[in-house]
Amino acid sequence: MMSTFLRKIGIIILLLIPNIMFAQENKYAEEQVTYIKKFTDDLNDTTVATDVILSQYIVISNELTDELFDYLKASLDEIRLNIQMKDKSQIQYFNYFDLQKKETRDIDLEGKNPNNIYFLKVKDRLIVALYLDNEKIASFTLVSKGNNLAHFVTY
Repeated sequence: MMSTFLRKIGIIILLLIPNIMFAQENKYAEEQVTYIKKFTDDLNDTTVATDVILSQYIVISNELTDELFDYLKASLDEIRLNIQMKDKSQIQYFNYFDLQKKETRDIDLEGKNPNNIYFLKVKDRLIVALYLDNEKIASFTLVSKGNNLAHFVTY
């Protein structure tokens, strides 16, 4: 009788574990999208300086030269301009797994977690690709490398 009870408890636990794990992953994904939306809101706000956005949202792990910093700032300004020209209500946020294979097959993940990769699109047009690491944006662009593959550049 006790073993039957324990067996039933074990089955119930086994059935609940995937749901609990999915709920945790879903909550994490929601937090990432909320973070990205705040990032796009700040990009859309002309009173927020690009330097402030860089310091608040972008992971800069390497020692930046002045030239690389200027490139990073110019790249962010270009994305900023692109987002400001769009109707914010039409921006859609997609995780890597939400896109069709044909849209991601030319991306070399290089060991990066696809759960942390997001794409912002308006009317099926890509605005920017983002890779999150340590709860910040580690890359906000795709750069083509050999063999027609693209990868995320981190700074």
